Amino acid sequence: MFAVLCVLAWCWHADPCVSREASEAASITVWTAIIPDAFPGYVYTWRMKGDGTYREDGRDAATGAPIQSTLSGSWNSEGPRMVLRQQDQPFVFDGVVLGSLYTGTLYFNGRSVSRFCAAKGDEAPKRCDAGQGVAMTSAVAEPRPMT
Repeated sequence: MFAVLCVLAWCWHADPCVSREASEAASITVWTAIIPDAFPGYVYTWRMKGDGTYREDGRDAATGAPIQSTLSGSWNSEGPRMVLRQQDQPFVFDGVVLGSLYTGTLYFNGRSVSRFCAAKGDEAPKRCDAGQGVAMTSAVAEPRPMT
């Protein structure tokens, strides 16, 4: 009985910040991307929160060295379509999520500049080609707005 009381007392005084941090970490989804036409040789990691924000880090694929400071932005999804918009940068990622793969077109100032592919988790896709369902056309002037 004394042991049970000790366990209960320990749980009662447990730091609530620890469980909050664990909960916040659990709500982050990691996608790792390549952007072969515009930024070959680099890998990008998006840490997406359930509140519609994300943080982006980039690194050299060969050396692992960082290539940029951490960027942030917002994201939203409607059905399989997901759009990421960088804050303070005119980049927009517009694509489709199929299982653990996110593929689409990167826009810069409304013009398509590259296809991209991202895999859920910490490992980047090995390649990014039309065979994975990436659609890119130079005729598209702006990403479609989300409704």
